[in-house]
Amino acid sequence: MQAIRKLLKMDHTTKFKKVDTISVDPLSEDPDEFIDQLVKSTQTRHRHQVKQISPLPLDTPMKEGHTRFVCISDTHGEHRKLESLPKGDVLLHCGDFTDLGKQKQVEDFNEWIGSFKDFKHKIIIGGNHELSFDPKIVAEVRRRALDRTFCWYEYINKIPPAITDDWPKVLSNCVYLQDAEVSVNGIRIYGCPWNPEFGGWGFNTKRGEDLLSKWNKIPGDGIDILMTHCPPAGFCDQVEHYQWEERVGCVDLMNTVQLRVQPKYHLFGHIHEAYGYVTDGQTNYINCSYVDRKRRPCNLPVIFDFPNPPDAPEGLSELIQY
Repeated sequence: MQAIRKLLKMDHTTKFKKVDTISVDPLSEDPDEFIDQLVKSTQTRHRHQVKQISPLPLDTPMKEGHTRFVCISDTHGEHRKLESLPKGDVLLHCGDFTDLGKQKQVEDFNEWIGSFKDFKHKIIIGGNHELSFDPKIVAEVRRRALDRTFCWYEYINKIPPAITDDWPKVLSNCVYLQDAEVSVNGIRIYGCPWNPEFGGWGFNTKRGEDLLSKWNKIPGDGIDILMTHCPPAGFCDQVEHYQWEERVGCVDLMNTVQLRVQPKYHLFGHIHEAYGYVTDGQTNYINCSYVDRKRRPCNLPVIFDFPNPPDAPEGLSELIQY
């Protein structure tokens, strides 16, 4: 905690050009040590000017010539308790919209999100709780069913392959992004569900080369809004233990965001108790988890207005899959 307080106080505003490639960080397995070393470094290419931001009040009038985004994450099947949402053009959800990825949960979420007619577009990604969206988990469940061996997630085998192979058809009231990009009013949005390996959940991926290979798919040529389920190391990524806190964000994602992609906004959830909004002076980082550490629905949506690029086509573009 002391290290990040130092990080928040530092004012290294030197601007660096983007790098073309990111290599696996030697400290990819240790986010706490990575942040400690970053604070001490005088040669880093990272931005150290980090400060807290107060979110816009939810009744803030929408700006002319801007697109209003409303951001939520980690509703965990409690979406019906969100009876109203702030006015906006686009609703963004950063994953864990179900509790276990059961078909009825997905269908109910799709019905709920479709009830908000004021939003012109709704864009979502998966998270570690969308177990039935992860091809590796689905394949393992079906293999165990054939072998008649024990499996924790037997309910997945009851979901027809035609559905697990094409969840976007079920999510007919929104756009589902998985390593994919879409533009709204010329504003480029990229989304992906991957997260560091922990507990055998959906889209769990080993830190290091495996996770970096997922982040390497993110275009580095002008993504405006990045949606991931997990946070980058050092930004709204601390989990609370009994007498201490631990950073669990992805080091290689942090390097990718700050050094290669440099989006205007990076949205995520996953770490419920780390809900918040900070900036490094270039990218705004928003953990928009709806529930807290005890899974209580309590956090407000976060809104922001993004200026529409000049002469950009209005509306939703075709999806680009990477």
